[in-house]
Amino acid sequence: MKRTTMTVRHLSLAASAILACTPGIEDYPRELEEAFCDWQHECHAYERRRDCIDASDIDQDPEFDYLLRAAAAGRIAYDRDAADACLDAVRDRDCEYESDVDDEEEDVCDRVFRGQVGRNEPCLSTAECAGNAVCGFDPGCSDQCCVGACRVLPDPREVGEPCGGSNVECVASAFCNFDGMTGLQTCVARVKVGGDCSFGQTCVEGAACDGERCRETPVAGAGEPCGDPLVECAKGTRCVYDAAAGRPYCLTPAQLGAPCDPDGGAGCARFDTFCDPVSRLCTLLPGPGQGCGAGQCLPYATCSGDVFADAGDRVEPPTCVAKASEGGACGFHGADEPYVECLGDLQCVDDTCERREPLKLDECEIPE
Repeated sequence: MKRTTMTVRHLSLAASAILACTPGIEDYPRELEEAFCDWQHECHAYERRRDCIDASDIDQDPEFDYLLRAAAAGRIAYDRDAADACLDAVRDRDCEYESDVDDEEEDVCDRVFRGQVGRNEPCLSTAECAGNAVCGFDPGCSDQCCVGACRVLPDPREVGEPCGGSNVECVASAFCNFDGMTGLQTCVARVKVGGDCSFGQTCVEGAACDGERCRETPVAGAGEPCGDPLVECAKGTRCVYDAAAGRPYCLTPAQLGAPCDPDGGAGCARFDTFCDPVSRLCTLLPGPGQGCGAGQCLPYATCSGDVFADAGDRVEPPTCVAKASEGGACGFHGADEPYVECLGDLQCVDDTCERREPLKLDECEIPE
């Protein structure tokens, strides 16, 4: 067997290939928009991926212009690995109603830019501030180039310590309690299961107040009853009233192509689907040119059935009308014509879909 040796040249080429796939700071806004549009197109929010890119303002965010200059000045560090992970997390979102942004995605995306500016040093953006500091501004300054200062948020207060006011919170095991006798606010331990909460006290995590006592909040799985207001349905299920049984149950919404109950049940999981009353299957919402008797269309279209003619008669038959792309006609164009909306972040100006004029922060001087 021939033995293969990884030479320095091979390692160099491999490293170059990895770096080529990892976005540089100049490319990050564009790639973030492309990742967002990959997800949106996959979930039928746009008919074409290009339509999403042309109608989105993510890469036009003026904040990015300033971040680029601040990074060049050493005020912000850019984490390539976090950027790569953030883009993957955005692309990997599913199409369900309850999964827009999860905690893991938010966490990794928050690590893309790390502030390098220390406490009380001047800033224009919180992204410049190190640690958990924020850029605080003089409330009397209304100029877009107001210079603030990096203010370090106080650590959460322990039980027995004063709380309240601006950004002064208690540790997770406590809550900020107002004492009517002294008029002071103090961190008090959360009430355990079975404890008295009749005066508005906060229960420990995993419990809720029934008006008198802290009760454990059980999580019900699919097919289990959920009539108790303190019962939570497991993630991925919904509490739905079952008319036949006379009580609500936690039910799992149906996926695309799966059987569903148009007269009840948990409905369909994806925001681009509906329960077809004929096939009784979760089906893609209708697109442009298709009927929309249910009043819904795929996100890149609107239902003409919501439009009324001059005579007061509903436009028949209700039909999905495509939203206009950049440069396309929008608004009303005749008494019998449906109102045409614009795609994405485009706005209708003088009957034409246009991009919004981005704010300009490039005139703001970087604080010294």
